[in-house]
Amino acid sequence: MKFIKPKDLKADSFILDVRDPLEHDEESLAYNHVLEPLKTLKPEIFIKEHHLSGNETINIICSSGGRASEAAKMFKNSGYENVAVVIGGMIEADYEGLPIIRN
Repeated sequence: MKFIKPKDLKADSFILDVRDPLEHDEESLAYNHVLEPLKTLKPEIFIKEHHLSGNETINIICSSGGRASEAAKMFKNSGYENVAVVIGGMIEADYEGLPIIRN
């Protein structure tokens, strides 16, 4: 498991947002990403649905990093080790000036 800063994300990064839908509806990254709340995340199913081979880094974001760390552990326990936790989550992404959509 790796830890990255939000500024290390690129528009073509594979990004998984594990926040709740209500949080996501309020604000989200302007980069292409997948929303799958932590409470419903099943890594084995997610990997199959998104045709992930293990070569792709799953960059996991939440509000501040706690849920992203939990999700990363879930992927690791499922055998998918190529994951990165976005340190500071959406709070840090906003601070670092990443493009954010607000509703």
